[in-house]
Amino acid sequence: MIMAKKSWLDKGLEFWNKKDYEQAVKCFQEGDKEGDADCTEYLGLCYYWGRGVETDLQKAAFYNEKAAKAGVPMAMFDTGLNYERGQGVQQDIKRALFWLEKAREEEYADACLELGNIYYYGDIVEKDYEKSFRYYQQGAELGEVRSKTGLAEFYIEGKVVEKDLEKAKMLYQEAYDNYYEMAVVDNDPVAQFWLGTIYSDGLPILDIAVDYNQAAEWYLKAAEQNFNNAQNNLGIMYSHGLGVAQDYKQAFEWYLKAAERMVEAMGNVANCYYSGKGVEQDYSKAAEYHSKAAHLGYANSQEVLGEMYLYGKGIEQNDTKAAYWLKAACTNGERSAYAPMGDCYLKGQGVEKNENKAFELYEQGASMGNLRSKVAMAECLIEGWGTKCDDEQAFKILTSICHEEENYRENLVSVTSHDNEKGITFYEDPLDEINLKSYAKAYYLLGLLCYTGNGTKKDAGEAIRLLRTADKLGYQNNDAPEETVEKLLARIMENTKDEDIRDTVDCYVEVRERREKGERYEVVLHHADGTENVVKFRGRNKFFYILALLIAHEGKSVCGLTTLHFEYMHNDLVKLAEDARVRTDSYNDWIYEFVYGEKEEKHEYIKDEHGNFKDDYYAWLSPFPYKYSNASSAANKAIKACCVSEEEYETFMLRSTKSRSSITTISLDASQIILPDSLMDYLDCLPTQKEIASCEFKKSIKVLVRDESE
Repeated sequence: MIMAKKSWLDKGLEFWNKKDYEQAVKCFQEGDKEGDADCTEYLGLCYYWGRGVETDLQKAAFYNEKAAKAGVPMAMFDTGLNYERGQGVQQDIKRALFWLEKAREEEYADACLELGNIYYYGDIVEKDYEKSFRYYQQGAELGEVRSKTGLAEFYIEGKVVEKDLEKAKMLYQEAYDNYYEMAVVDNDPVAQFWLGTIYSDGLPILDIAVDYNQAAEWYLKAAEQNFNNAQNNLGIMYSHGLGVAQDYKQAFEWYLKAAERMVEAMGNVANCYYSGKGVEQDYSKAAEYHSKAAHLGYANSQEVLGEMYLYGKGIEQNDTKAAYWLKAACTNGERSAYAPMGDCYLKGQGVEKNENKAFELYEQGASMGNLRSKVAMAECLIEGWGTKCDDEQAFKILTSICHEEENYRENLVSVTSHDNEKGITFYEDPLDEINLKSYAKAYYLLGLLCYTGNGTKKDAGEAIRLLRTADKLGYQNNDAPEETVEKLLARIMENTKDEDIRDTVDCYVEVRERREKGERYEVVLHHADGTENVVKFRGRNKFFYILALLIAHEGKSVCGLTTLHFEYMHNDLVKLAEDARVRTDSYNDWIYEFVYGEKEEKHEYIKDEHGNFKDDYYAWLSPFPYKYSNASSAANKAIKACCVSEEEYETFMLRSTKSRSSITTISLDASQIILPDSLMDYLDCLPTQKEIASCEFKKSIKVLVRDESE
């Protein structure tokens, strides 16, 4: 029997499957020389993926198109993508559609999906839902899984076809089952990536909730197989701590791997260099990567590169180039580009000054949810730049923005997301350095409106609160840097009647470290009128008060704390106790060291008439804290003397309730309590629940102890 001679393609694929890519490349090169178009296409893939050769998108595009012209359907599809995305060739939508259509005619399923997406989202062509539906339908018939999910969206939304949720659910279930089988049985990286995406976004129609842990697991499986989309998304997970521990270095490494072939990852690498997260800050490197991605059509990099040109960061300042790239980013729908492009028109940087155009851009960015655009739009409404003055509308916009910031801060929101017009999900920290600048300006502008009474009722107290917040967030008046918020506040308070300020309860407690000898910490009350006082109390009373603040700092707010049973907060104390890791020889020593920064000499414990240790840690937790009632009264008087109004005093009221001595009744948000980092370390020394439970005075402090079964 005569054996057929193996072709260069067969030999190359054998080496490819064995992951001996260098030998595979040699075989594909020989096949290309002999005119084997399939070898030519695989040679292009080697240059695209960097297998056996260094990644070279231009060579990849050359061999893709050579094979496409020879009639290889996969090469037609790859060539269409290259022209659509500007990978290795100049972006050319007409040629992209031509080659994608050629591939579709050859029943190449991925081409059906891509064309369906193009006409559904309408980024590079006019939207055409009927065309999109037909392309998805053909892809689904050819077994393309993602085409099924595309069809499902039509049935959910009732576009082109009648709404049919059962049909949509069936299509999604089929897609999920196919992905899962391919991911588990075939170890297919594409299927693993899409499973990761499903768990990252959630799929309500199948009752699949967002699960970042599973998303990260599937992304990792695909990323380890060099699938660039998964590598980039895994980088995002590490960057924001979604499903994995936050690790900027890991994020950067995954971005860097994906950046060889993916423009979005190039942009993420650039952003790492720009911010110095995961890698040493380097504006020149950031400009280099953003420039590459911008020239390949990535809108986010076009926006950042434009701003880098605008301010001369890592690249020579150039208003014309700045305006060019910002305009390109706006054209590509990058919502963060509208505000800086509006700034260019407002100031005449790189373009002819045009306030009307500036306002239009701010308005468009605001409609897309961009924070910076919203603030700029509100300022235009106040100043009458490019539009009629409308303080009431500005007040509404700014109030909404400030409430948004308060919500993020109070609920400790660290990650938000939004989808752009192409369906790509972007994650961001809502209170990062860039956003805080915009929030600070919003508080500043809103404070001015409240002080002047423009667009709202005049309220000097509220103005002071808002301006203080702007100051805390680091607001800088770039147009008049010498006009600080502090100076403005001083003028407002000077020109405002005392009663208009004193009625405003805008105060907070701060614990400071003392540098001079004596007690280690001091407690400071900050008042609504901008003044502050140090509260004068010492020893255990100060320890108790600071401990109360520590506990309050752990929660959203605290209504009251008592020496008797900690009846409002004892569960929180037990929780802190459960987390303790260190115990000193004597709790009394620890209290002394806490207050004075040094250990007290050893002394003999003496029991009082009730059988409780007079000097032990547990003594002041017992039901008979008589020895501290005088100290409580002294602290009460001290704080009352510091407060500027009855309303403020109510906030920090110390009192006695019948026979129960209350060290304080605090009505504060956690944000109104400021503690030094060093103080938090003392939480480690609190007694554990086990230690409290084993104490011989267990009965007297049983209120602090929870049953182990709870």
